[in-house]
Amino acid sequence: MAKRRTRRQQAILRRNLFLAACTLVLVLFIILICATCKLVSKSFGKKAQNESSKAGNVINGTVEDTRPQMVTRGNYELDAKYTNLLLVNGQNPLPDDYDYEKDLTTIDDRYREPGYDLNQINAVVYPYLKAMCEAAEADGVHLAVCSPYRSYQTQQTLFERQVQKRIAEGLPRDQAEEAAATLVARPGTSEHHTGLACDFIKANDGFELEPAFAWLQQHAAEYGFIMRYPKEKQEQTGVVYESWHYRFVGIYKADEIKQTGLCLEEYLEQYGS
Repeated sequence: MAKRRTRRQQAILRRNLFLAACTLVLVLFIILICATCKLVSKSFGKKAQNESSKAGNVINGTVEDTRPQMVTRGNYELDAKYTNLLLVNGQNPLPDDYDYEKDLTTIDDRYREPGYDLNQINAVVYPYLKAMCEAAEADGVHLAVCSPYRSYQTQQTLFERQVQKRIAEGLPRDQAEEAAATLVARPGTSEHHTGLACDFIKANDGFELEPAFAWLQQHAAEYGFIMRYPKEKQEQTGVVYESWHYRFVGIYKADEIKQTGLCLEEYLEQYGS
């Protein structure tokens, strides 16, 4: 009887020790989970803080942009925060009273492709263009403008030329105009009217074979320019892919648009101006 009681007491003791051990393991496991969660939370907090500090600090619910105002590009000090997101396309024509010749300046021959007559650009954008062309030259890459600002009359001539080609192919006038508008913007709806856009070297698919094409893909955003009509964005832009057509939007905005992979229409729809 005494032996049976002893065995029972030993069994109870072993069970209690087992339960105590399980409880201890459980407590340690919970402590480990809590510590891990705290470390992960702290890590994410630091990452978010670092990401936020790149763009600015939050003060009273608003973001203060702490990125530098001026940046150096070669021999030029450029305002990196200057932005121009004017949207001009078939659905957003320029107003009837738009001053087509406002704020234009003449492009020096150094930055122009020989054999082309157009030679004006927005005066504010001009230093960014010069800095970009000079940087390409320093890298051994030829980069020159062949078609910058266009007047309403010039655009009308180019558009009508495309319309007549489509009519010669057998299309009626209305269909010819629709087809032409995917290649050459209707007068009043072209970015070239603003002086903010440039075609480089040659306005055809052969531009992709130029070293300037690869160089612009890598560096254009550093000077505030984006490829305005990317591949597979015709539905959004209304214009076919144009590897040679670049538009100034601003240095920081160009970087944001490049990082998102959006065209200007999509960017404005999602993020506004």
